[in-house]
Amino acid sequence: MLNYFINSVKKQLIIGFSNRAGRNFFGRKTIFTQSGGVKFKIRLIDFSRNVIGSSLLVYIEKDINRTGLLGLVCYNNGLFSYILLSAGKYFEGKTLIPGFSVPVIKNCSSFLKAVPTGNIVSQIEYVPARTCKLSRSAGVSSFLVSRDSDYSYLKMNSGWLLKLSNYSICVFGSVSNEGHYINILRKAGATRKLGFRPTVRGVAKNPCDHPHGGGEGTGSPPRAQRTPWGKLTKVPTNITKRHYLKKKMFKIFAKKK
Repeated sequence: MLNYFINSVKKQLIIGFSNRAGRNFFGRKTIFTQSGGVKFKIRLIDFSRNVIGSSLLVYIEKDINRTGLLGLVCYNNGLFSYILLSAGKYFEGKTLIPGFSVPVIKNCSSFLKAVPTGNIVSQIEYVPARTCKLSRSAGVSSFLVSRDSDYSYLKMNSGWLLKLSNYSICVFGSVSNEGHYINILRKAGATRKLGFRPTVRGVAKNPCDHPHGGGEGTGSPPRAQRTPWGKLTKVPTNITKRHYLKKKMFKIFAKKK
């Protein structure tokens, strides 16, 4: 009877998903390295965690669409929701505090202004009240460097230094399933199930398929590398410049400290 009730609750928190397989609005292939993959459904996850109080961990599962572990929790008011678990040991029936909490407790959420500097956080909101967008992969976390009256400064896993609002929601601790990087895809079919197709170099194609194609033998590409549609690529962009600038900012900031 309990399993039937849990399954009925899970069905209400799962929605369907249609994969475009790298095709645009007209049905034309624009991303050649994507395929359909295995059919899967999306589980609705509560990233805001606005409910205050403790909850009971009912079920632990692994979603094909995410690297971290998901937990189905039941709050004191009877509401059920999926949450992305933080790193630690869990078992079904464990009491959690996934909502707002003032002391630093794993798996609980809070505003950045309430987190002491020097702590590790994850599942961070980039803009307040717009759900968490940062540090959601398995084993990923961000380091809270400092804070001023309006903003908090976080060092991301990539080395960037981000300046976020103090009213952005975050979760204490890193994301669960830290050993995800050890998993080895042992055959080509495993990547095809994930939605990846083989990648073919432009030099190996025909001239009608790619600007680098054609020629006799393994000839070099033209003067500058181009996309299949003839646009320039591998050139400095604003994104790469901003990336180096953010890293430089963090080094200068660390020296001042």
